[in-house]
Amino acid sequence: MASASYPRAIAMAALQAALTSTWIAARELSPPRRRLARLGIVAAVGGVSYLASPRSADPEPELVVGARPMLVAEGGPVVDPDAFPEFAFDKRKAALTAAVLGASAAAMFGRRQVEKRWLARLTRNGHPHPTRALAVRMAGLEFAGQLALQLAEARKAAAQR
Repeated sequence: MASASYPRAIAMAALQAALTSTWIAARELSPPRRRLARLGIVAAVGGVSYLASPRSADPEPELVVGARPMLVAEGGPVVDPDAFPEFAFDKRKAALTAAVLGASAAAMFGRRQVEKRWLARLTRNGHPHPTRALAVRMAGLEFAGQLALQLAEARKAAAQR
């Protein structure tokens, strides 16, 4: 979801951090309660995101194929295959896509490694609620990462105006 303003960027980063921290904190619950809690979390975040999303003033235009579509057998137009250009493989787009997918996978892997390391340290040090403490730590990390992404989107949107 693209942020339209800086306050919205901060709010969306905070919402994502809250989702992440409550998702992690739900690990302490029994499986049925954990599933119910996570379902509620997803429903609440989805509802808040929907309510906070910017509304478009213009309704979506309807796709109109033609005033009177006709089959070729009924005398409709015949499509010339030479009228359409060949499929061109763009190496730059493919490289960019591969880079984005690689960066995303690396970020997920790194995040999981940080989670494991912090949870092991909290458990080893005898923290009374290591999963809750991990949830608080990951909320801060998630907020910082999401805020950077959201602010970049907000800056890009502001530059286009």
